[in-house]
Amino acid sequence: MALILLVNESGWHLWNYVNGTWDIQTMLPLHLCSVFVFLSAIMLMTRSYAIFEFAFFLGIAGAMQAFLTPDLGIYSFPHFRYFQVFVSHGLIIASALYMLIVEHQRPTWKSLLKVVIVGNLYFVVLFFINRAIGSNYMFTSHKPETASLLDVLGPWPWYLLAEEALAAVVFTLFYLPFAISDGIKKKKAAS
Repeated sequence: MALILLVNESGWHLWNYVNGTWDIQTMLPLHLCSVFVFLSAIMLMTRSYAIFEFAFFLGIAGAMQAFLTPDLGIYSFPHFRYFQVFVSHGLIIASALYMLIVEHQRPTWKSLLKVVIVGNLYFVVLFFINRAIGSNYMFTSHKPETASLLDVLGPWPWYLLAEEALAAVVFTLFYLPFAISDGIKKKKAAS
């Protein structure tokens, strides 16, 4: 999976370079899922729990949103980009689930707190990078050109706050099965 993630992403960068469409405003690996393509590959190769914590919450949530409303631009089926988007996002999810199911890693409340803090810091850094280079990584400057979940979250900058609230709900739902399981185990241990 790690190799497929890296080859798939590298192929997209190479295709853009060869076609003269690679630029720093759109192609730096700063979008959440671009970051998780590389982090997921590293996680799989090293079995990194620290990366798993982020991949479980941010990687899965971001990739799920991309599956629901992919930012394909002008490229539709059967273009390379169409397949590249679904392969990369599918493998981000599969990588986190592999670590959960096969490697028996699991998130904790500390994981959730760490992800929220670091994720928000990354978001702020990207906001300033976007302002400096005229980009829109993680859509901090404006909504994507194609339809997305952000369309129902209000205009800029309000959709950024709505996105925060939605992430809090989604991350809590992701963690809920583990919290319930821990509660059941504590009850059994106490009795």
